[in-house]
Amino acid sequence: MKQGIFEKEIFIQSDVKTVVDLIADYSQHHKIHPLIEKVERAKDKPAGVRRYFITDNLQWGPFKFKIKYQADIISVTENVVHTQAFQSPNTFVENVTTITPVQNGVTLHETITMKAPDLLFNYAFQQAQTAHAEMLKRIKGFVESHGGQGV
Repeated sequence: MKQGIFEKEIFIQSDVKTVVDLIADYSQHHKIHPLIEKVERAKDKPAGVRRYFITDNLQWGPFKFKIKYQADIISVTENVVHTQAFQSPNTFVENVTTITPVQNGVTLHETITMKAPDLLFNYAFQQAQTAHAEMLKRIKGFVESHGGQGV
């Protein structure tokens, strides 16, 4: 197993609540995450956790394929969203997103920790970095195009 951490950050002209609400609503993530094709709410879940099953479209060289994984929203506070995702074989992603008010908007800061088998790690880690960079741009565009408040 290998482990890696990366961070992404973007400024958004919005308020904290609007950005937290969007990030903590996985039913909206197919609009903002470049790999997500489908989001399904899980029927059975642990108490206090919002569980989803997410289908991503991926490509590895000439091969296109889909993966389905479990994604849990562990906690949501007034300015932090903590999520975890699990996908076979033995791949784990933890995301702590903090939204901080700054002059004329907010800063969205993600810290992503990924663990994956050695053979899959480099591919998965690179895909996650690329997807999250694009996702932050899409969050910014989505929120700001809706006036920055009350998406």
